[in-house]
Amino acid sequence: MSIISARTIVPLLCSAVVALCGCSSSGVTPHGDDANARALREVLRTEFPTTSGEQSKLSDFRGKIVLLHFFASWCVECEAEAPALKNLGRSFEGADFAIVGVAIDDDPFDTKRFVDRHQISYPVLMDVSGDLKGFFSVRGLPVTLVLDRSGNPITFQDPQTGAVTAKLEGSRRWDTEGPVQMIAGLVEN
Repeated sequence: MSIISARTIVPLLCSAVVALCGCSSSGVTPHGDDANARALREVLRTEFPTTSGEQSKLSDFRGKIVLLHFFASWCVECEAEAPALKNLGRSFEGADFAIVGVAIDDDPFDTKRFVDRHQISYPVLMDVSGDLKGFFSVRGLPVTLVLDRSGNPITFQDPQTGAVTAKLEGSRRWDTEGPVQMIAGLVEN
């Protein structure tokens, strides 16, 4: 009988947890609740200005796993987290995965400078109306959620603590082994 190392078993356990939990509802929009389902559909179809000058909506990313990341240019933790998110995006180029930034409580000019300074290539929506902030109950920053291929919020494994959650509050090192494996597990399902 061979001994299985922690390096082998941890990724397998992570994949199992993601497979079991990754497709469930987060509680933000319970399945079967018509009012919440309608509200989610409306939010997914709402257009927002982007830092590139275009308009975009969350439904543009249908068919992909979406890491929905709320931030602001004045947020110190957001500033520290930006390079790791950029690296995570590079790790999944060509995959059915997208990072979508959502700037809240921020001046559009300051948001654009933040995006340019960090050379962020993923789309950044400017939630000047507060619609996304309100719908997803974002109170602090940074906050990260994951949307399934249909745009529904899902539970996922916190890459830092291992806990299953629907929303992460605070920054994470997204370009390390744990988060990359967690995302890979979601994309593969």
